[in-house]
Amino acid sequence: MSLNLQQRKTRRGWETVAGWKLRSVGAVLAVGVAMGLGVRAQAASNTNSVTVAGDEAPEGQSGPAAKHAFNIPAGPLTGVLDAFRQATGLRVHLRISADELVGFRSAGVVGTYTNEAALQQILDKTGLSYSLVSANVVEIALRNSERVDVTTSVASVELQQFTGPLVDTAQTVNVVPQFIMQEQAATNLRDTLRNVPGISLAAGEGGSQGDTLTIRGFNARNDIFLDGIRDFGSYYRDAFNFEAVEVLEGPAGVEFGRGSTGGVVNQESKQPELAKFAHANLQFGTNLMRRASADINQPLRGLGEGAAFRLNVVGSQSMVAGRNIAETRRFGIAPAVSFGLNTPTRYVLQYLHESENSTPDYGLPYFGPAVVNVDHSTYYGFAADNYLRTNPDIVTGKVEHDIGKGVTVRNVLRWANYPRDVRITEPQINTVATTSAVPMYTGGTPTPILATCAQNGADVTKSCFSLDTPLSQVRVKRNQLTARSTEDLLWDQASVTTHFEVFHIPNNLVAIAEGGRERSDPYRNSYNMPYVPVLSPNPYDPFIPTSAYPGIRSYVVATSYGLGFVDTVKLREWLQLSGGVRFDHFNTHSYAAANPLAATLTPAYDVNRLDEQPTYRAAVVVKPSHEGSIYFDYGTSFNPSAEALSLSANNATSPPEYNTTYEAGVKWEYFHDRLHISSSIFRTEKQNARETDPANSANTVNAGDYVVRGVQFGAIGHLPENFDLIVGYAYLDSFIESSALNASPFNAVNLALISANDPRANTAPFFISPKGMPIANTPKNSANFWVTHKLIRGFTGGLGANFLTARRASSSAYIGLYNSSAPIDLTQVRLVPKAIPGYYALNLMVSRKITRSVDFQANINNLTNKFYIDQPHPNHLVPGEGINAQFGFNYKF
Repeated sequence: MSLNLQQRKTRRGWETVAGWKLRSVGAVLAVGVAMGLGVRAQAASNTNSVTVAGDEAPEGQSGPAAKHAFNIPAGPLTGVLDAFRQATGLRVHLRISADELVGFRSAGVVGTYTNEAALQQILDKTGLSYSLVSANVVEIALRNSERVDVTTSVASVELQQFTGPLVDTAQTVNVVPQFIMQEQAATNLRDTLRNVPGISLAAGEGGSQGDTLTIRGFNARNDIFLDGIRDFGSYYRDAFNFEAVEVLEGPAGVEFGRGSTGGVVNQESKQPELAKFAHANLQFGTNLMRRASADINQPLRGLGEGAAFRLNVVGSQSMVAGRNIAETRRFGIAPAVSFGLNTPTRYVLQYLHESENSTPDYGLPYFGPAVVNVDHSTYYGFAADNYLRTNPDIVTGKVEHDIGKGVTVRNVLRWANYPRDVRITEPQINTVATTSAVPMYTGGTPTPILATCAQNGADVTKSCFSLDTPLSQVRVKRNQLTARSTEDLLWDQASVTTHFEVFHIPNNLVAIAEGGRERSDPYRNSYNMPYVPVLSPNPYDPFIPTSAYPGIRSYVVATSYGLGFVDTVKLREWLQLSGGVRFDHFNTHSYAAANPLAATLTPAYDVNRLDEQPTYRAAVVVKPSHEGSIYFDYGTSFNPSAEALSLSANNATSPPEYNTTYEAGVKWEYFHDRLHISSSIFRTEKQNARETDPANSANTVNAGDYVVRGVQFGAIGHLPENFDLIVGYAYLDSFIESSALNASPFNAVNLALISANDPRANTAPFFISPKGMPIANTPKNSANFWVTHKLIRGFTGGLGANFLTARRASSSAYIGLYNSSAPIDLTQVRLVPKAIPGYYALNLMVSRKITRSVDFQANINNLTNKFYIDQPHPNHLVPGEGINAQFGFNYKF
């Protein structure tokens, strides 16, 4: 059985290339299907549709209207057509080589259908059309130019947790495919995620670095997955091995286990294929960027049926446009080998290594509630002594086996190791009240700010500054964030996907059992460094601490498992119901040595925490047509206190946070799934949220109730004339519904003046409720768009933008302002949050094919050189890159 077509993934999706040049629009590649029945058919010209005429026939007989009970799961098109032949007893003959059919996949067909309807479903969204040219022969035709895109879906997901197409999935799912990443010259996960509305980036915390983000207002730092398994290492992920990035918004506890309050991010890695190809890319940039990558795929015909090898490799070095000193240096390699592709039993072995040795940047300090007004390129770290070194290694083995026609069993085993060695300077300006203008106090501590500043030195004027201090006199604390740790993961995931009928009602069910061990052993010491002038820090100062502290080393081991299933029932052609449940067991032990350098270790704490929690999901999908759906979804998830392997004495007794989301939405596909449009309205509520105890900042209490409600819109298209687009908008209305601080003094701080002799000092507590205040890092409006189109003389142009409105750096970091020249009137106290202004950034692209194998591409990012804060943090602010240009050559062999 063979078909002379070749399909492979390129920067513009699935690309099909005939074994020769298709010289005319009417060129046809034929598949002969001897059906042994009289059928009249007519193919629609230049489309993927077909009209087949025939008389009705009883079930089980021949003819286009003959009915059979089909149970053919999704898979390679060749295998699905073979199963179709077996199910109908008809002879299927492919006239040309099957090797070049590699990459074509079919959604299969489950249920009782006529032979005609079943064949239409099998070929649906493959980009192929069929017509019957005689009573016994069916032709499958490509009616287009020399090179034809047959994108099977612009918004498809390879995750096993989803058994149906995304148009029938009752959840907001955003897919950023490889062709969008290549057009934008995106080199890392953060830049890829700028194409998804409702996501806000953030700076790394003191104890962890790497990709940090919020989804729909809730922290998703621990909700990053790699091919469906948690990728929890603290590192910045390069895009060189991405086939696509998928963002599932809303709780996904049933599918992924703990976490996922706002959603999850899944990185889909590149897989070996049976088509031979080699791609290479070379980029240069105005910010001294040098980047080279290669993607090589080679069938291994001598090692058995379906054997193939794929290698992706990258080397990259770049400064940061608009910032001094900061530099990124990365290397990555990802080999993979597969056996049994397009056979009932398939094996894949993958290895991913990403190495980074960069000079990190924690940006600029706050001066009061806002970023300090200094030259935007000012660098407060140590050029020779600040570093970010990560070397993750991830090994994954997967085996899949098809049992009969409707069952696929799968097992994935992963070992991952995430070493990290970090020393980063966090610039801080300590502000203090003044007796002559506007006294200030910050929240989060039961001690007035004056006492906090006094701890930094006997001479307060050198370490603490009022807001009216001239910048020429202000000095910056170089707070050192250090960490050495190794996180590791040993995980096994077993699943079964089955398609079956109960009383002639089709069911698609996936059941997952997974579990393993996660470990972390962070060691954090600290240094006191001399203060530097805010206007003129010297990044080449020697690293000479005034004092050093050994810190604490902790050892955390978590063992966990999860059991769950999701079943989708197709009651009618227009009505589907789905539901699922999962049970998670999460057991964590944490031990900390107070002085890890001492001869005898003294435990700072030795604690355990066991959480056992079910999660649920239920949805209904109504399909007014085959191309669209209307849905309602309900889902839950939970966040245990040890979610990030950060169990300690102050949260060991803290129960999980509970999350619930209600979502209703509409999805529609156009132009044979080349344009996917979706919109949704939702409400997510986090109950039992953990907060700092207002009576004791060393403790954690579960007392908060946080809500985010909003609407979201998205569209992705891959259309003729190089017309690609990805557009999104999200409106997020976030607020604190209740809090531990509802009936407490404002952050437990008594307003007090700097002068102890002032009669107004130590005034009675000032009460204020945070109810109604927005959640941190949650802009009300976020939007993105990227559009490309064919221009004149063979050029393709692209235009894009990202837009975010203002957001808070923290839900509780406020500064109280009042007038000290008059008696205190507590009703006149103003609370000023640490807020980040909104921004927009424009991007351009132009590309042109030079030869059949070489493309040229130029990208200009942040076209207007807009200064903006890209990654906020309650203690520091990281600016986005200034204007920069990248020039690249793409080679295809």
